[in-house]
Amino acid sequence: MQFKGLTLDPFQEEAIRAVDANHSVIVAAPTGAGKTVIAEYAIEKAIKNDRQIIYTAPIKALSNQKYRDFSRDYPDKIGIMTGDVILNPEAPILIMTTEIFRNIIFDAGASRLKEIESVIFDEIHYINDIQRGTVWEESIIFAPQHITFICLSATIPNFDEFADWMRSVRDKPIQSVVEKHRPVPLKIHIWIPGFGFRDINFIKKLEKEKNKYKRSRRATNVDLVYHLRREKQLPCLYFHFSRIGCEEYAQHFRGINLLDHDERRQVLSIYDELCKQFGVSLRGQANLMRNLLKSGVAFHHAGVLPSLKEILERLYTMGLIKLLFTTETFAVGINMPARAVIFNNIMKNDGISFRYLTAREFQQMSGRAGRRGIDDVGYAYACIQPRDANYKGVRQCMSKDAEDIQSQFSLSYSSILNLYDTFGDAVYEVCEMSFNNFKTIAQVKGIRKHAAGVSKQIDRLKHFDCLHGDFSAHFMPYMEIRDRFLKLEKKIKMRKKKNKPPRFEDIERLKQIKHELENTACMACKKRKVCLGIHKKIKRHELQLKDYNDEIYEVENSQKSILERRVNFLKKLGYVDDKGLLPRGRIASQIFGYEIVFTELYFDGIFEVLDERAMNVLVCSIVFESRRGAKYRKLNDQVIAAKLRRAEDTVSWLMRKEMEEDVPGLIKPLDPKLNKAVYEWSSGCSFEDLKKFTSGDEGDLVRSFRLIVDFLRQLKRAINEPIFRTKVDKCVALMYRDVVDAEAQLKTDLKTEDRQESTHEENRIRELSAGEAKKSENR
Repeated sequence: MQFKGLTLDPFQEEAIRAVDANHSVIVAAPTGAGKTVIAEYAIEKAIKNDRQIIYTAPIKALSNQKYRDFSRDYPDKIGIMTGDVILNPEAPILIMTTEIFRNIIFDAGASRLKEIESVIFDEIHYINDIQRGTVWEESIIFAPQHITFICLSATIPNFDEFADWMRSVRDKPIQSVVEKHRPVPLKIHIWIPGFGFRDINFIKKLEKEKNKYKRSRRATNVDLVYHLRREKQLPCLYFHFSRIGCEEYAQHFRGINLLDHDERRQVLSIYDELCKQFGVSLRGQANLMRNLLKSGVAFHHAGVLPSLKEILERLYTMGLIKLLFTTETFAVGINMPARAVIFNNIMKNDGISFRYLTAREFQQMSGRAGRRGIDDVGYAYACIQPRDANYKGVRQCMSKDAEDIQSQFSLSYSSILNLYDTFGDAVYEVCEMSFNNFKTIAQVKGIRKHAAGVSKQIDRLKHFDCLHGDFSAHFMPYMEIRDRFLKLEKKIKMRKKKNKPPRFEDIERLKQIKHELENTACMACKKRKVCLGIHKKIKRHELQLKDYNDEIYEVENSQKSILERRVNFLKKLGYVDDKGLLPRGRIASQIFGYEIVFTELYFDGIFEVLDERAMNVLVCSIVFESRRGAKYRKLNDQVIAAKLRRAEDTVSWLMRKEMEEDVPGLIKPLDPKLNKAVYEWSSGCSFEDLKKFTSGDEGDLVRSFRLIVDFLRQLKRAINEPIFRTKVDKCVALMYRDVVDAEAQLKTDLKTEDRQESTHEENRIRELSAGEAKKSENR
């Protein structure tokens, strides 16, 4: 089968047949195998049928890339909605983050959803993400049943289980397609600084001698980069889990000269032109990057200015960046493969402790190595510090078997309110459709099977062949009397130990129990010790059976219990009653994130007494999360400070209420650290001047400002009051300007992309020619 001039692989044909049959389809295939072709086919089908199709991506950068890619092929038919950007929202092809799609399900009317034929979930394995995975689950469960899903993913070990769950909650047939073949083979090497290339068994030796290296400084992997240059294994993505590390390594290699004269002239010319078109001032970070690009080197992380990241991605795609130091976010979906990938370390800090990468994380990032149609082989280099050597951790990280995806279903307050509005008290039954509950059913079956086995053992032991007849009828009463005797005897001994005379009634009672004991048939029985051992086994098994039953109850009811407590919390706050949503609940249901805080502050009247700049400051305090190590100047405005203290009191009261209701905390305290920068930005200061108020990275500032805009827009949509909405528009206008204006950036992307397309094509032809020359040389 041919599509867009390509001969399709069998797995692509199988998936496309499912799309043609109007079935949902789940595709699991290695990175670079060609899953996107299936999405493109579904898009063309939707356009021909004059139906709307939605493409969701886990991150905004990927959404923006897909918007640019599809805009080239389907001009005037593409729209995008990401919170930052809303362009052409009625287009037949809509690109959005998964959160936006989930919000549409809860917020839009039936007529709006009726127009949607299919939804593409790119990187569906994000359902495993602890913080955001619930959004994918909610979307699959609560989307109208006429919508078909095209789910694209890297390899999922429990693929069949996931597919079966989807079949249990969706009416339409679901075709599952698995492709294990990787188009470009991947060679994985272990590199140990100071020792060079080694196999995994060498880790055992290092682990035994680890104490030698505990006090030593971490060694660099500089020699490995030079090895890649010698072996012509560039371009290379060098993954470092620290922003500072990315920048330091890039600075170290700024004189390596990986470009020829023509490439150096070209990269600087294009960079300068793009910076001008994107409005990026050639100062600070942008000027530093220019000096690095002379050598074909750059760094890329979340702290880089978004427009500058876009320029770097453009240059990398053109083949003008040969060595890119980047954090792991670059590995998520963005179609920018390399010939080789280096892991500076296969350990990372997850916010709690240092741990080895999971097998899935390692596969996701190493999968970027090897460009289809250009490279015969991709290379991945795992660097391991001697002091971190752990054979078990390294082996698990580099295992071919990735971890099962798990359910992260955990409804937010706004999701609960929307479901309660539709289903009322039946919301508990609706939530039993989660992937977690589906897995729970299988888990409970397993526990019940073990419990049944234990019950059989107890029953068998109780029918032990007793000399006096029925074991239970004779030995159990004997043990009950014996236990009473021992308990009372212990009590009397304890009084004597404290130099207190035993009570007369206790002594008389002990004599009576002893007489009862001596008159039992078991007391003089020669098999009494054997029976005692059997009784102990029965007690152990009964305790085990109780544990199994407790576990079954916990597994079956934990999620429902949390949901019940959250609903009760909302009832006590006055968001819902037995009839449905109350005014507070109606507003909170349309805000996704910090919904209770925003709603309470609105009803407290705090937004009314603030001007636009102060309102931006308050919204920032609610949604901002400061980074450790960054410095912030304090906002010294006594009027705003007094209003913020009032807001802090409200938030503290809400947090106490959550604790009183034993609800897992979703409400966080205000974070005022960025308030000065937000106030000055709202007052009209330049982006360069923000450095006076915070040491935070430029990319973090832009992302934080865009987040404020996103929530301001949500407030406007949720609160139907003309004066308030006008005020919000003014707040947005103060924030959404210059480099913060994501819509302007994306429009610039489209204008400049066509100008660079011919250059990109020339570089790709040159790479392909070089690849063919290499093949001929090898032959």
